[in-house]
Amino acid sequence: MSESKQTRRDVIDVELQKTKAELVIAKHREAKLRNQIKGMTEKERRHRNIVWGSHFEYLLREKLNVSKEQFATLDDDRIKAAF
Repeated sequence: MSESKQTRRDVIDVELQKTKAELVIAKHREAKLRNQIKGMTEKERRHRNIVWGSHFEYLLREKLNVSKEQFATLDDDRIKAAF
């Protein structure tokens, strides 16, 4: 090879290595962002379940006509027996 072709080849090899490194970084960032999205949806789902659970508990307390403290002492069997 002539010297100019070898120099161009070296430049291309260096650029290729740099591009491969950038690709690895970009894939890592993508995976990190996907995990953040997954975490946010899990957090939202937990929050929604807590809110619905508190609404359900309120409706049960109203139906049974008991206070929060009394409701906390009830077990599943006693609640099922009320219905």
